[in-house]
Amino acid sequence: MDTRISATLPAIWLIVLIAGLPQLSETVYSPSLPDMAQALQTSVTMTEHTLTIYLLGFALGILFWGKCSDAWGRKPCMMAGLILFILGCMGCYMSHTVGMLMMARLIQAFGGSIGSVLAQAMARDAFHGPALGKVYASVGSALAIFPALGPLCGGWIAQQWGWRSIFIVLMTVAAILVVLIHTRLPETLPKAERTKVSLWHVAKQLITDTKVLGYGLIVACCWGILFSYFSEGPFYLITGLGLSQRDYGLSFIPIGVAAMVGGMVSKTLQNRYSSKKHDLWTVDC
Repeated sequence: MDTRISATLPAIWLIVLIAGLPQLSETVYSPSLPDMAQALQTSVTMTEHTLTIYLLGFALGILFWGKCSDAWGRKPCMMAGLILFILGCMGCYMSHTVGMLMMARLIQAFGGSIGSVLAQAMARDAFHGPALGKVYASVGSALAIFPALGPLCGGWIAQQWGWRSIFIVLMTVAAILVVLIHTRLPETLPKAERTKVSLWHVAKQLITDTKVLGYGLIVACCWGILFSYFSEGPFYLITGLGLSQRDYGLSFIPIGVAAMVGGMVSKTLQNRYSSKKHDLWTVDC
């Protein structure tokens, strides 16, 4: 193995954190939805839409940042996205109407989406063969665990300091990530390999691939079930049954445990089967 090149591989723990932050911010204020509806003097439905609009910004961001990073590189796009995420968090903190909050959430999601798309792209750039499968298993666990950890952390933070403090915490975490990316994350896409990709061509390939559509349907169903709990759960359990925000957050522990178990099973299967199937492959490092 070439130690000179391997030293430039991105740290897996940093990739996991980058992938996990936008997933965390997606659901972290779920326990605070009843308080937010009261503070912003709006309806339950409008407050729930702040979760929905996050998904819209996230989807638009994935298209934008994926295309831009192929042309300009992963690292500059990742830092730009996180800075935009921080601005979105500031907007959420300063919001005094639900309209302001929804606009800020759209900006936050658009910037934060770099975590999901570019963390996986960087893993694909830097790792190959069985090693890539192991990294994807770790990133996949983060994508599943962090949304479940969000309400757990957010419920405790909101109960201690109020719902607006959640966005201060997110800003702080994102700022730390910007510093780590600048100082410790190498660029994984050399200039010679950067290209401009046609989104229409990629979309055409995806919508004609039955396997992609099948897997997408499974993922959509799973996330639909989860989000019904993220959005409706606070009003039934906190407002209706009188649970505290912290106790409601604790209800997500089984979800987090299930995600961890799924990640470990995936990693075990990668070690057991992928290494046998691809025993002649070598890690390009």
